[in-house]
Amino acid sequence: MQDNRQAQKGSKMRKITALLFSILLCVLASMSAIIPAQAYIEPFTWLPPYLRKGYDGHYGEYVVIYRHDQTVNLMVPVENDWYPEGLNVSKVIISFDWGQNKTLDLSTNIRHVGWYETELFTVSFTASAIEAVTSEWAHEYIIYVEHVNATTGPTEIVGTWSRDWNDFAGPDYKFVVFPTDQANALDLSIEFDAYASAYPSYIFSNVNASQGAGQANIEASLAEMYSMRGDYGSAVTHYQTALNLYSQALAAEAGWRTRVEEAQADAAVNQSYAFILFGLGFVFMGIAAIVYAYRKPMTG
Repeated sequence: MQDNRQAQKGSKMRKITALLFSILLCVLASMSAIIPAQAYIEPFTWLPPYLRKGYDGHYGEYVVIYRHDQTVNLMVPVENDWYPEGLNVSKVIISFDWGQNKTLDLSTNIRHVGWYETELFTVSFTASAIEAVTSEWAHEYIIYVEHVNATTGPTEIVGTWSRDWNDFAGPDYKFVVFPTDQANALDLSIEFDAYASAYPSYIFSNVNASQGAGQANIEASLAEMYSMRGDYGSAVTHYQTALNLYSQALAAEAGWRTRVEEAQADAAVNQSYAFILFGLGFVFMGIAAIVYAYRKPMTG
């Protein structure tokens, strides 16, 4: 009886051990499936031209901002340090949080990545303010890389790796799309700031130029106010007016300074002529004195 109980106990232990071993294998298999997926997609890069890339106080985080209808390019490096026979990439996908994907489809031209090699893949698409819903929303995304078992003939998917937008040590950029008016307002504000910084109001000496520069600054302030309200069409109008006024002020100042410099030059020339004539007068007086002395009758 006791031997039977021990046999049953041993059988249960073997079952428990087998179960634990199976669970361990499952965990290891899951880890092997997950960890490489994070290792092969190297840090990707949003390429110019973009409106802005960096930390933005409005969003409180790092963002890359593109203009509506602008071509967007994301460069994705893929490294193969897992498959000695090579890696066959069939798709690279950007999956955005608004529910749409942007895909580089290589199914008809599968790219082979050799052992311990890195290939660059560029996903290109057109930025859409409609798809992105609103510029107030800084979007998250996931990068997927699909790889298959061959480069030609019928193929089967071997696996799909993924990497989140913020799975890096450096700055992580959320994705933003500006509508056309908002993008234009941003461009014009940068242009105006450049004018105001290079030619501040206090450098204008001409009254008309100084007044024009002052009015330009008022228009720029109004444009900024409309931008804060989200009325980018009005902001564009006021920024354009501000830039026109600043250009006119610079032209007025330049014309006035040219006239002043010409007047100063004319005065200098006239003064030079006066000095010359004055000097010639002395010369002629000297000559006359010599002639007079020469012709003066001798007395005695």
